[in-house]
Amino acid sequence: MLLGLQLAGVSSKGMTIQERKSAVKLSADVAMAGARGSTNWTRALIANLSKQERNKAILRCILGKDYEKLTKPCQYHSWKNPRSKQILRRSVIRVCSRKRNVLRAPATSVLAKVLVKKRTQVLKSLLPGGESLYGFYLLDETLDYVISLRVQVDLMQRLLKASETSNLG
Repeated sequence: MLLGLQLAGVSSKGMTIQERKSAVKLSADVAMAGARGSTNWTRALIANLSKQERNKAILRCILGKDYEKLTKPCQYHSWKNPRSKQILRRSVIRVCSRKRNVLRAPATSVLAKVLVKKRTQVLKSLLPGGESLYGFYLLDETLDYVISLRVQVDLMQRLLKASETSNLG
């Protein structure tokens, strides 16, 4: 993260507050993605950051040889989504055939399904690369991302404390 801050020139007096903020965020995001390795959300985060030309040089310098690996599409767990859709489709067909003679589900279960679907969509929008994830894999990636964010916040708090103590002394 410190390397990213140095490369972005955060200590430069000519930078505005907004430029410093985006340089710190870029450095923190790249450090977090680089430390975590190759997951779906890290690849999506690096891909989003590398869309801007000014970020590419910083990304290449910080990540080094990992830059190429993290910008390639994720092949890990790619078989799970289609396979789980097939399993889900089969189980739905079986359940529907059993329920033909049974009355419709109560309104509470329909409401619960709608709420779960809405919350899943919100979760997908919050997680980088989450739009293509489903079910337990979405939860697994989200948990990993939240833990990484927590570590990032702790690191930034410690850097702030160190900076304050060095300015006082």
